Amino acid sequence: MPLNDEPCRHGSKREPLSHDAFWQFSYTHYFKADVEAACLALQTFHNGSVNLALLMIWLDAQSIDLTQEQRQQLEQILKPTEGLLERYRHMRRSLKPQLDSDGYEQLKNFELQMERQQQHDLIAALNQMPLRHVAEHVSGANLARYCHRLGAVALIDKLMAK
Repeated sequence: MPLNDEPCRHGSKREPLSHDAFWQFSYTHYFKADVEAACLALQTFHNGSVNLALLMIWLDAQSIDLTQEQRQQLEQILKPTEGLLERYRHMRRSLKPQLDSDGYEQLKNFELQMERQQQHDLIAALNQMPLRHVAEHVSGANLARYCHRLGAVALIDKLMAK
């Protein structure tokens, strides 16, 4: 894959990636046709991270390519919170029949806060890594590599909202 010789920089120092920009992108992208269902399938059937998949899509849209080592570092960063989120989701689902709609919404909102923290952790880690732009014609590679590793290649187009 041809890499541009220049790191992602503006002037002499690269501008940090924005937590808020990633959050807004994720929120908008998640609700596109088929994306939510594909994300849930990735999470449920392939043990994938929705936030990591959304990050791969966001980086692909910006033509930023991650190395295999960088992707592995990001997966490691998520391990502690992924376990907590999984247990919390299970608890929320099991409590649903016992709660009124306001109580259930409170649980969902707390889960959303946990998801946002996870995204913050990912962006903080990325801002410490050297990032490289790739030619636009090879964008989409981050998501494809992630899905391939999980055995979820069939979900790529739906995750990308194609």
